[in-house]
Formats: sequence, structure tokens, C-alpha cells
Amino acid sequence: MKIKLLKKADIIIIAAAAAAAIGFILFQRLGVQRLTAVISVDGSVVQSVRLDEVTSRVEIRPQGAPDVLIVAENGKIRFEGSDCPDKLCVKRGELYRKGDTAVCLPEKTVITVTGAELDAVTY
Repeated sequence: MKIKLLKKADIIIIAAAAAAAIGFILFQRLGVQRLTAVISVDGSVVQSVRLDEVTSRVEIRPQGAPDVLIVAENGKIRFEGSDCPDKLCVKRGELYRKGDTAVCLPEKTVITVTGAELDAVTY
């Protein structure tokens, strides 16, 4: 007598669960984002940039911090240059998710990503 480990219905359930998991991961990774990068110098907001609308390279030199170069490109923003000695702000890298923050303390410049991030949880 032969014992079957998996029946046809078991295989269908496993395939459906795998497809649902892959769909969830793709939806989460490719979720629609309406994000804004807020640039402030010495506690005052000097500029806001809609990251979802940025497609080409945009260079920003905020008022009050002329030695800082901020670059927004392809839905991301980052410090590209600063006269600070340790360059921690530049090493922070790209900001592209809600809540991401980079700070240049010597220049008193802060970039914070805010806004609505639609993903599988909020959808």
C-alpha cells in the first residue's frame, strides 16, 4: 500500500500561500510613497522637496548654510558635501523612507523625510 505525502489539494494550498507571500513582499517594496524632505537650518524650515516628484538631479544650497550641498535625485535625498570636519552627514547616505533623518551639526542643518507612505499595512 502506497502512502501519499502530498495530495493535489495540499499542493494547491501551498502554491496559493507562496503566491500571496510573494505578492505581499512586492507590494511592500513597490508601495506608493508620497514623501517630502524638509530641510531646516538652525531650527527654521528653509525648503521642502517632494521626493516622489524628483526624477533628475536637483542641487540645493540652503540659505543660512552656504557650505552645505544637498542633492535630491530619483526619489532620494542626501548630503553630498559639507565643510564639517568629520563628514558624518555625508556618510549617512541616501534618505528615502518616512522618518529618515540626516544632520550636519556644525552647519546646524537637518534633513527629515516626512509624509504619507502607503504600504501593505496602511492600504
